[in-house]
Amino acid sequence: MIKPAIFLLATLLLTVASYAQQVTSDLPALQITGLDGKSFSAKTLKGKTVIVMYQPDCDHCQREATQIQQNIASFKAYQIYFVTTATSAEIKKFAAEYKLNTSRNVHFGTTTLGNILSTYGPVETPSLYIYSADGHLVKKFNGETDIQVVKKHL
Repeated sequence: MIKPAIFLLATLLLTVASYAQQVTSDLPALQITGLDGKSFSAKTLKGKTVIVMYQPDCDHCQREATQIQQNIASFKAYQIYFVTTATSAEIKKFAAEYKLNTSRNVHFGTTTLGNILSTYGPVETPSLYIYSADGHLVKKFNGETDIQVVKKHL
């Protein structure tokens, strides 16, 4: 009776350990096209990463962009990706208006609504996702969030 129980426990532990090794990243397989026209998957991003889902004409997103720009030094260890379904012209205007286009660690890209829905499901804008250097989700914020709250998780 004890031998089968030990065998079952050992098998369970090996299965869990094997699964844990397979799960290497929480970064989504979200397809993004950068302003340079090159497409990539968010899953391939390296280092500490922040993904901000936004819309340029969203007043909550505009306030969050202002807060991020005013606190950009707090994000120096992160690559920040602003991702939207808007056009390149709208993205460039937003980046310039909120003075985010001069920071080397801030990137802009576009994706489709279908990609967002299949990756994250329905999300409020802005939504901000913080990932560790090894790609694990540290914290997500859905909807406008005070920058002081965000900074506690960086």
